[in-house]
Order: sequence, then C-alpha cells, then structure tokens
Amino acid sequence: MERIHSLYLHVPFCTWVCKYCDFNAYAVLEGLIPPYVEALSHEIDIAGTELPIGPLETVFIGGGTPSLLTAAQVRQVMERVRAIGLAPGAEVTLEANPSNITGPNVEGWLAAGVNRLSIGVQSLQPDALRFLERLHSGMDAIAAIRTARAGGFANVNADLLFGVPGVNLAAWLDTLEAVLAEGVQHLSAYELTVESATRLGQEVRTGLVRMPDADDQLEQYWAAAARLEAAGLAHYEISNWAQPGYTCRHNLAAWNYESYLGCGAGAHSMFRLDDGSTERRWNLKGPHAYIKQASETGRALDGAETLSPERARGEAAMIGVRLLDGTGSARDFPEERRRLVGAGLLLEDNHLVRLTRRGVELANQVGAAFLVEVASPQQRKG
Repeated sequence: MERIHSLYLHVPFCTWVCKYCDFNAYAVLEGLIPPYVEALSHEIDIAGTELPIGPLETVFIGGGTPSLLTAAQVRQVMERVRAIGLAPGAEVTLEANPSNITGPNVEGWLAAGVNRLSIGVQSLQPDALRFLERLHSGMDAIAAIRTARAGGFANVNADLLFGVPGVNLAAWLDTLEAVLAEGVQHLSAYELTVESATRLGQEVRTGLVRMPDADDQLEQYWAAAARLEAAGLAHYEISNWAQPGYTCRHNLAAWNYESYLGCGAGAHSMFRLDDGSTERRWNLKGPHAYIKQASETGRALDGAETLSPERARGEAAMIGVRLLDGTGSARDFPEERRRLVGAGLLLEDNHLVRLTRRGVELANQVGAAFLVEVASPQQRKG
C-alpha cells in the first residue's frame, strides 16, 4: 500500500442544516460533540497503528461545521494527529462558519496547529443568504475574514456559491469584489446544484423554486473567472483560484489521485495498492452509530470496495482532468483522448491533456469518458 500523506477529519454537526446541503451533516446534536471528539481521537490512534501513515503533508477538518468544536477540542484532535506523524510545514485546514470566527477562537485554532481557514461565506447578498438559509449576514462574513486575518491567519479561503436564484450578474460580481478587497489568498466558487434528497430538491420538484438556466450560470462562472484572474488569482482547478503559493495542497493531492485517510462519521478513504488497484473505504454515517463503534473499537467501517487497476486508472483520469494546467493521468486512454480532442473538449500539450473552455463547461462528461467499461468493483460491508 502507498504511504498515506493526507488526512481528512469529518465533523458532522451543524447549528442548522441549510436546505441545499447534501453532506453528512446533522442539526440539534451538538451535545454529542464531546463524545464524538473522543471517538474521533480513538479512531486516529488506531489508524496510526494499522496503516502506513505519514508524515502527513495535509490535514483537512471538514463538515458539517468543524468550527463548532472548542479550541480545546481542536487541540485534542491535533495532538492525536501529531502522534501519528505530522510533517513540518504541513497544511492544516479548518472549515468555519462566519459566526464562529471570533478573536479567541482564531487564537485557539492557530495555537492548536491550524494554519489555513476555509470560510463558508457563500454570498454577501441578503436575499441570497435568506434563500440559502445561512445564519450570517454579509457584514458578518466580511468581519469574519478580517478577524481571521488580523488574528494571524495568513492563508484564508472563501467559499462562494453562484447560480443562486434571484442573484443577477451584477450582484454576483459585487460579492466577488467585496471578498477580493479583503485580500483572501484562495477562493472557491461552486455552482449551486440541486440534489434530489435535499429540501431545495423538493422545492424545485414542486415548482416552488425555479433555478437559473444554464446560460445564466455559465455567464456568472466565466465572469468570475475573468475577474479573479485579473486580480492575480490563478485558475488552477475548475472551481478554485489561488494567489501564487496558496493552492489547496490537500485537494491537489486528491485531484492527483494520491492516497488519503478519512476519519469521522461518513468519512471516505482511498488507498493506492501495490498492484495498481485502489481500495476505497467509508465509515458509518450516523453520529450515534459512529460514536458507539469508534469508541469501542477505534474503527467505524461501514463498507469497502476494490477497484481494478484499469478502473483505478480511469478514475485517476476522471479526477485529474479537472486540473486546468493539465494532467498526465489520461495517457493510458489514447482512443478516448483522441475523441475528446476531436470534439474540442481537450487540448494535448507536451504529453498532458487539459480542458478547453467548452471542456470546462462539460467537465463531468469529459471525466466520465475515461471510466471505460471494466469489471464492476468488488464491494464488501465492513
């Protein structure tokens, strides 16, 4: 098995689950946080004895709302991470809601070893924030960025959503300008997608909400790309821009198809095996079940599958093609590559392939083209 240099830690608790959210997140369970942190700590400990981990180059604490953890709880988790091997200069990211970003919290997170903050801004427009059911205002979000930077965070990401009903191009660009003015080092802009199992999905199905059409969404996307690049942020992945030296190392590792360990409720892991195959594992999703199992055994496996070497190469190409500087992961698929180049969706450049503008717009279809028909992966329950 390839050594594991990236660790994802999932914290599934939220004060409120927004209607568009399809992540493994739960509201009104914050009383479970203390036993959850103990269970998570135990899972990290056991993983360190059973897997070839470290030194860890990246740690990403996501959710949910990890910023609901106290500074002491973040410190406890990070102490366990250090015990299994944290590299000097490792990137340690914490996702945070604006309402949790206070001076004392910033100080505590930094002291615990967090050095990158990813702030869930989503929008600065009052109507959009109400529609999205966010619990902060635009002013709260700007204040949070300022508090993080003033408190010592030199690497701050802002997450934004485009394609929100009722937000026109001018309002979207106003949000971008205001966030850029705060000097963030990284910005992620995601299209608001409708997942069928969410409350937003139900509202769209019943006609209560009408989403913007594809042309409007693309207009907002390309306008953002132009503005962000003009501001000096490189467009390095379909939804991500960064100042030089501030790409998200954790996500880059995943896009480059490197092994990672996931701990926490519903967390996924991916391990590259010596024969070229890939093993994927996933944990129990429910916090109660996770706490019980991880507390007792240090493990919370719900299932696993092994992908053949052929399927693994296809998956690597599907993911890697999202990197806009190009990827070599498609080299094993000459027929698919030629077809996509001929269709104007890919460009070949010095043994790499990269998406054209049209390819970016159809990136999911382009990536899926590399998942050629092979034997189904072998699945098993944990």
